This record gives sequence, structure tokens and C-alpha cells, in this order.
Amino acid sequence: MLVFRMALRNILRNRRRSLLTGLMMAGGFVLFSATIGLSEGTYGSIIDMFTRSRTGHAQVHAAGYLEKPSLYRAISDPVRAGRALDGLKEVKAWAPRVYAPSLAFAGSKTVGAQVMGLDPARERRAMRLESQLAEGVFVADEPSSGVVISARLASALKIKTGDEFSLIGQGADGSIANDNFRVAGILSATESAFEAPWCLMHIDKAREFMALGGRAHEIALVFTDYREARADAALAAAALADPSLDVQPWQVTEKEFYQAMLLDKKGGDITNLIIMAIVAVGVLNTLLMAVLERTREYGVLKALGTRPVFIFTLIMTEVLLLALLSSAAGALASFGLNYYLAAVGIPIPDPIRYGGVKFTRLLSAVTARTFTQPALTVLLSALAVGIFPAIKAARVIPVKALGSR
Repeated sequence: MLVFRMALRNILRNRRRSLLTGLMMAGGFVLFSATIGLSEGTYGSIIDMFTRSRTGHAQVHAAGYLEKPSLYRAISDPVRAGRALDGLKEVKAWAPRVYAPSLAFAGSKTVGAQVMGLDPARERRAMRLESQLAEGVFVADEPSSGVVISARLASALKIKTGDEFSLIGQGADGSIANDNFRVAGILSATESAFEAPWCLMHIDKAREFMALGGRAHEIALVFTDYREARADAALAAAALADPSLDVQPWQVTEKEFYQAMLLDKKGGDITNLIIMAIVAVGVLNTLLMAVLERTREYGVLKALGTRPVFIFTLIMTEVLLLALLSSAAGALASFGLNYYLAAVGIPIPDPIRYGGVKFTRLLSAVTARTFTQPALTVLLSALAVGIFPAIKAARVIPVKALGSR
């Protein structure tokens, strides 16, 4: 208690210096917190925009499908799997899909295309595919010959909404799959996640075309919280209880995107370290000045028989108290700033559109990390830079210290 009382007295005795040091720490806290909040909020928006445009937060496949996709490697009973997924509160929506390569031709134009069969009603609850249309209408809820094609496929075949074209491919039963289809809609060339030649049709029509029966190649999952995708994917795998099925989160199914995001985050971490290094240098300078100003005091204490460890503890307690007070003030200011940025955000001069979503603002996120990480960083950096001045004060020689001015 004596050390605590003396440390508090020393902080209050030179209020201007303590205020400047505290403001420096609190300012670093706020800047660090805002950076983390904007990073978390922006990445959250990007992840949501990316995953809800096509991939989902996780995907269910037959074992080995991700490593080597094949028409024949399919989920045998997607209906049973769907019933198991419906029993999980973490699963917000799910949608079965089928895929197959094919050859599309219209008139004298021919191009390779990827067929995707989907359930429009379920996709509407899970994804934002319909909002990616540039013209026409989306795949009808009932099976029909009306399909949605990507802008690249439309350009390659020189076809538009209402035109007919043909698809030919391999059926799962060994037969030749071929049929005529009508273009019901065309996806955007710049705002769609389907950049390659794609043809989207009703899943039952696609199954008929591929002779797949009731099977599916993929079940896309959307969870209540994308940040818990890994844990929720494990829960989904446990609920399915089928070793022939593989459940992987978006971090695995979209590995390149995830790695690029992690690399970008490392750049943000370096920026945060620079911010805290600047704050730490400022705090170190202030503490050294404080020690030099009070050299005579420490000399008197040493002359009266005070142990060096007491002086060391006294200075470190001052630093700790100042850091705690600064962190508390910084946390209050950070909460208000992050809350404002989460609600209003920072406008982007050139809005980004992807997957039918317009990204117009940088939004912050109010999470535990936006407060805990800055608080720990401020406390640890303050204590670290306080060690040298504390050792210097503890080692003063009384005779020299009493003679200093």
C-alpha cells in the first residue's frame, strides 16, 4: 500500500507531465483500436461479400471431391444430409448443387462451359446469386429449360436473353448428355462471382441432363457467424456422422482467398507495431525525464536506507498505474469511435461491387479484440520501457544524486 500511495502521489504531483504521458498512451490505444476495428469490420464485409456470392461459409462434398472433382464423386443422399443440417442452430441455410463440364454451342460458335444445377428457393435464402443478374430473370423455382448464363458465355456464343443454345456433355450413367436451353438471364460481367463460362439451371433439370438421379456434388452452408466457420463445420460433420462426406470451411475451400487475406492482415499488424513503437518511444522519453528530475529524491531515499528494489518497484508501479488509467480512458474513447465507425463508416471514393453487393464504406467492428489487444499492448509496452528508467533510478549513488541539480 505504501508503494501504491507514493506512486499515485508522484503521478498527481506533476500533473502536466502525467497528463501528456497519459494522453500519449491513450492516443496510441485509440489509434490502435480504430485500426483493428476497421480491419475487422472491413475484412468481415469482404468475407461476407465473397462467401455469400457463391461459396458459402462451408461446403459438404463426397470425400476426395475437393482434391479431384468428378461427376461420379457425389453425395448419394443429400436429402438425409439436409435433415441433419436442419437440426443445427448454427446452420442458417443450406443449398444442394450439382456440377458438370459441358460443351455449349449456338450457331457456329462453340465453347467449353461449366454447368451448375441449383435449388433457386434454397439459394435465395443462402446466397445472393439473383442480385448478380445484369438482365433477364433468375432460374425459375420449377424445373424448366430457362437458364442463366455468365456474361463471358453469352459473349463467346454471341447470344442474348431469349436466345436458344445447346449443351452436350457426359452423363453419369455413361450416356451422352445433350439438350437445348433458353437464356432466361445473363449475369453481370463486372459484378458477378461467375467470371468463367457458366450455365446455371434448376438442380432437377441438371440432374436429368447429367443422369445423376437424386445425388448432389455439393451442399453449400451458411452459418449464423462466419467467424465460427471452422468450429461450425466440425459440428456439421458430427451431425452428418458419415465418413464418406467431407465438410470444410471457407478457409479451406477458398484457400487462395484466405491466404491473400492473411498476408494483407500481416501488413496491418506491421502498421500497428509501428504505432505502438512510436508511443513506446514517447513514453520512454517522458519516464527518463521524470527520473532525471527526481534524481535528488532517489538519492535521499537511498541515503535513508531504502533498498534499490523498493525504488524500482515504485517507478514500475507509477508506470503501471498510468498505463491502466490511460487504457481506461482510451477504451472509453475507442468504444465511441468504433461504434460510430461501425454505424456510419468511412465512405469509399470508388465503390466496389462484387457478387451483387455494393461495397461503399469501410465499416468498423466492435469486438473484444478491438479493446483487449490495444490494452495488453499499451500495458506491456509501458512496462517494458519503464524497466530501464527504473533500473537507472535504483542504481543512483546517493552522494552524486544529492549533488545533482
